[in-house]
Amino acid sequence: MDNKRIDERVTVVVAGDPAIANALRSLRSDEIDVVAHASTGNEAVTRVLTDLPDVLLLDIWIVEPDAGAVCRRIRQWAPATKVVAVTSLDDENAYTTAVAGAIGAVFLADDDTTMSLGIQRVARGEAVLLSRVALRLLHDVEAWAMRSADPIYPPPTLTATDREVLRRIGEGVDSEAIATSHGVTSHLVNRHAGFAVAKLHRYVHGTERIVAESQRPER
Repeated sequence: MDNKRIDERVTVVVAGDPAIANALRSLRSDEIDVVAHASTGNEAVTRVLTDLPDVLLLDIWIVEPDAGAVCRRIRQWAPATKVVAVTSLDDENAYTTAVAGAIGAVFLADDDTTMSLGIQRVARGEAVLLSRVALRLLHDVEAWAMRSADPIYPPPTLTATDREVLRRIGEGVDSEAIATSHGVTSHLVNRHAGFAVAKLHRYVHGTERIVAESQRPER
């Protein structure tokens, strides 16, 4: 839930390389409860539908199917579960996962505290974005907003605050520093990042539906 309280335990399904699960064993605490591990994409979807966790921590290199397909299935079948990608690089693959439905990404090399905080933030409806992902998101959404409006799925538009947050994250500034410079909380900063990601997801999902409907055979 977006209004999940900080003191509630966050349930997590971990999917991907066993090394990720090993790295997260210490996250079992008063805040984080790792309820299951999946080795493949199909197993990840099954565990999410069975356990209905708050967060799916997803290896960006998972197979059978790939991370993008897993994100799309979770977005469609279990939208209350938020997906966090685990990656070793802030690259195109991390952005592709965000487009498919992930609300954030963390580095596998992050320490336990950083990863735990990222998971809790995502569970509360905030976004945890890598710098290049934030810049690409800003660029693409702004570009889409300049297209002719579609009457069913209009291009997304960012508020001035959304743009400012994405730009600063893209410059490598963390949410705490952004919050301090504006006299607000980091929660609010990350929520604005989450608003931008949600707009991306709605637009992509809408365009995917249009394509799918156009490819249906006529009766």
